[in-house]
Amino acid sequence: MTSLFIRWAIIASAVYITQFLVDGIWVKNFFSAIIASLIIGFLNTFIKPVLALITLPAIILTFGLFMLVINTLLLWFAGEILEGIEIAGFIPAFWGSIIISLGTWFGNKLTR
Repeated sequence: MTSLFIRWAIIASAVYITQFLVDGIWVKNFFSAIIASLIIGFLNTFIKPVLALITLPAIILTFGLFMLVINTLLLWFAGEILEGIEIAGFIPAFWGSIIISLGTWFGNKLTR
């Protein structure tokens, strides 16, 4: 149970730090980053597998790079449904999804 909260804090920190690295992403406060990490986790758990299955031919043709587009769209959607986070467009969402993914990966490697 403790590792779940640690991973949640890592994702929330990655979301919060992303606003300083990507022009076009604004997070109101750390509490908004915590809520955003919950929404992103929910979307990645339930919506991402369905989108990956639907777009499987594109994922295969691009050797998996189309998953970046799926991650970008899910982050952009999370920014649209939350009031505490704003994403100005596709390009900031693209770079934000890469930074959040790298930050989450690095944080998880440190905690194992």
